[in-house]
Amino acid sequence: MKNTTSIGAVLAASLLLSACGKQDVTATAETERLTADNAKLQAEVVALRKQVEELSLTPQLLLARVNEALVADKTVEARQASDTLDKRFADSAQAKAAKAALTKYEAAVAEREAQAKALEARGFYALQPQSAPTISGVTVRVESLQLGKRWQFDAQSDESYYRDAERGERFVLMRSTVQSTDKNPKLPDVGVYRIDGKKMTLLALMSYEFRRWSSYGTFIGLYHDFKNDFAHTPAVPFNAAARVSDEDASKPFAVVVTGELCHERGSKSGQPEVVYRRLVSCASKTDLEVDDFAKGGYRVLAFFNRPKGV
Repeated sequence: MKNTTSIGAVLAASLLLSACGKQDVTATAETERLTADNAKLQAEVVALRKQVEELSLTPQLLLARVNEALVADKTVEARQASDTLDKRFADSAQAKAAKAALTKYEAAVAEREAQAKALEARGFYALQPQSAPTISGVTVRVESLQLGKRWQFDAQSDESYYRDAERGERFVLMRSTVQSTDKNPKLPDVGVYRIDGKKMTLLALMSYEFRRWSSYGTFIGLYHDFKNDFAHTPAVPFNAAARVSDEDASKPFAVVVTGELCHERGSKSGQPEVVYRRLVSCASKTDLEVDDFAKGGYRVLAFFNRPKGV
């Protein structure tokens, strides 16, 4: 009797385990099916997102991507956006503009690379002085650059004001006309840098003064001088100067315009009331290397005391 009971218990346990095993297999299969369905749905979502993104790529958006990539020097991204624009909107004005922007950028890169090679071989003297560089939309059109003992400015009627250099010093004098489409632009920082091999060191920064006034009345502030106001004229003449020692003036140096717009229009007590003064927040570099010019941030206006053979 006891043997019969034991056998029955064993059979019951076996049947129970068999049923549990079948349930586990069924649950595993269901889990795998759900996992596969989920993966399929996720793939469909990704595909739909990609389709929506492609449909949202307008010519204007693609052209903006090209320009943004070029500004960041991301040539590969710019070319990819341009290729997409050309494939999807081949005859659009934006596709043509993207190609033109790429061509201009590549030409500028090639020019910089050629300049960098020349700079490596000849140093700063490989640079071609510029007489009318443009910095952030502001053009400095240089009319003359020379050394002198007297800095004249604020001419009106038959009078003018001046400053004389002290003993052992002289001025680097620059006559220029600044041009801008902005109605109140800041003026570029211009520095005098000593040349020592492949390094330049700042000697002095230039200050700007108005070259002339329309009349004595405008000079003393009785009337507004529209010819000295960018809000009324696109070009204003200035006489700028920097003070250097006679010793520095006898050695090789360069006049360099930086990429900084530092001189702001303001007012002061006295005559004339309107002046341009350098912002204390400006920070033009005190030491320059050839790479600073290869990147296009700094431009040489003139060399003085250039050694023979370079």
